[in-house]
Amino acid sequence: MNNSNEPLHGVKLEQILIELEKKIGWEKMGELLNIRCFTNKPRLKSSLKFLRTTPWARSRVEILYLKTFCSKHKATGKLIRSILAQKTAVAAETTSTRPAPFVWPTLKNK
Repeated sequence: MNNSNEPLHGVKLEQILIELEKKIGWEKMGELLNIRCFTNKPRLKSSLKFLRTTPWARSRVEILYLKTFCSKHKATGKLIRSILAQKTAVAAETTSTRPAPFVWPTLKNK
């Protein structure tokens, strides 16, 4: 993690996935996020490809990363709110069908 004011500054999506996979594993990410690239034959390369082209899924992964690794960082709460606000604004602009509202599960220690 870095010392800047933004916890995700300089952190690449690949690094986020690698660290989450080491900490909680593909199966748990699939349970928490309900994203098929984590539940159906998960691989780093295919997950990166999907997440780079799917903003709603990437924002879920970024928020999980922030909650898992950066919860004590003072700017984390503000960053999570801004990610959720961007997601809401984008959803309001589109007229396509939106997925069901997502409720963040709580992480339980094993």
